[in-house]
Amino acid sequence: MSRKPTNNECQLLQGLTSGDTVHYSYVFREYYSALCHYAESIIGEPGHAEDIVQDVFEKLWEKPNTFEDLRHLKDYLYKATRNATLNFLKGAQHRGERQAKFLSEQETSGTAEDMEIIRTEVFRVIYREISNLPEQCGKIVRMSYIEGLKNEEIAATLSISLQTVKNQKTRGMKLLRMRLSPAVITLFLLFSHQS
Repeated sequence: MSRKPTNNECQLLQGLTSGDTVHYSYVFREYYSALCHYAESIIGEPGHAEDIVQDVFEKLWEKPNTFEDLRHLKDYLYKATRNATLNFLKGAQHRGERQAKFLSEQETSGTAEDMEIIRTEVFRVIYREISNLPEQCGKIVRMSYIEGLKNEEIAATLSISLQTVKNQKTRGMKLLRMRLSPAVITLFLLFSHQS
């Protein structure tokens, strides 16, 4: 049984159904980057991923659906992106064996897909929170945990001391831990080490 949507959710979902550009723009801004990342993880080409996600949002605009809650909307966006991406791969004969292998694996198991959705959602939440950190602090956290730079490289790039980098990283992670659930932080740290 799904939970009851909040008033804000109801307004957003009704706005989508009635073709309200403000609500549509909000959903686009909230999910576009994450869906591009998800599509790119399947096909490995950013340009095509962006085109695919834009098509998904065009279809949502042209033929709005009725959504029960935000979870239903999010499921729809990820499923539509996945289907559009797989259709793109099927229609592109010149793509290599890597995509063919991916397609056959996807038909037998949804685990890799589920993990990529979780990873993308974790990074979407993290990106939003990092952008709310103080400027230098956010920049250092992003360079370290998302771009994978070492403390020394960050210090050299930003022309600051190594100790400042360490202090700002500690401060940034402390602020993120206050704002996010332990599960999100744990998954973020796990995924950032895999990148």
